[in-house]
Amino acid sequence: MRALGPADLDVYRALRLRGLAEHPEAFTSDAAEETKKPRDALAQRLAADPARPHDAVFGAFEGATLVGTCGIDVDMRVKVRHKGHVFGLYVPAECAGRGIGRALVDAVIAHASASPGLRQLVLTVTAGNDAARRVYERAGFAVFGREPEAIRIGGRGHDKITMVLFLPAARAPRS
Repeated sequence: MRALGPADLDVYRALRLRGLAEHPEAFTSDAAEETKKPRDALAQRLAADPARPHDAVFGAFEGATLVGTCGIDVDMRVKVRHKGHVFGLYVPAECAGRGIGRALVDAVIAHASASPGLRQLVLTVTAGNDAARRVYERAGFAVFGREPEAIRIGGRGHDKITMVLFLPAARAPRS
């Protein structure tokens, strides 16, 4: 398990496109749109950026094979920079059930917990994606909302469930 970098672009892109194609309902991004994006756009996500120190994409490997990914990005606007957004959790079916998804989520949580100023992680999971939801709940995330028809695929709406995890150092009183 490690943070991915620019050298991982090809394997990351291949696994990401596979996940988007095989499970379109699980992701807000669309496989056809992602395929058309310049490689530089995805490479930027993997490059260390001093202006965005909290952002990272983690990869799980079996040997040299990438078998799962999960990322965090932080909106750097002043009022919301205390929140990290978890995205792109994907483990191929042939690797499911081995704890890879949980290990990836734990890596994101550990990274966020070590990031000054981050107080919470938020994410969305498509209603009906019970396996992913269980991973998030076991990691400590709690549901706080549901957006009806958050995404549409082939004319059919899919709800998104919104979840939050308050980081241990952030358990101070709120106003």
